[in-house]
Amino acid sequence: MIDFDNIYEEYKNTVYHLAISYLKNSYDAEDIVQNVFLKLHKNLTKLENENHIKNWLIRVTINECKTYLLSSWHKKVRFFIDNEENSIKDPVKDDETLNSVFLLPKKDRLIIHLYYYENYKVKEIASILKIKENTVKQRLARSREKLKDILREE
Repeated sequence: MIDFDNIYEEYKNTVYHLAISYLKNSYDAEDIVQNVFLKLHKNLTKLENENHIKNWLIRVTINECKTYLLSSWHKKVRFFIDNEENSIKDPVKDDETLNSVFLLPKKDRLIIHLYYYENYKVKEIASILKIKENTVKQRLARSREKLKDILREE
């Protein structure tokens, strides 16, 4: 029997950091974490093997982030916040290191996060994202170069 509480404690930070790397916003990332773990709770009986839960959580997190970014609500709220002078400070955006990574395109941020923060191998990333291994290697190399350039400028 798979224990939801243990899974939540083990993977909540993974899901949160992945959502932040995708959305660049801690408030939205917290919402994504809630959505992902609600889906996990609903589908827990369908997941037979604990070994695949982390991959499942990452895939669902990516899909939730994509869905959120495409939502009309997000587009309207983002327009409002971008145009408001006294918007709320996001603690994640105050972190200079993350700001450098956030300047990368979404695809590149995701590869960097999975490779360096989640310690996935290229083959595993390819499987999770459903892309070829060579594509992962190429994006990883391109992302490193872009990050070097960004850090040199700062």
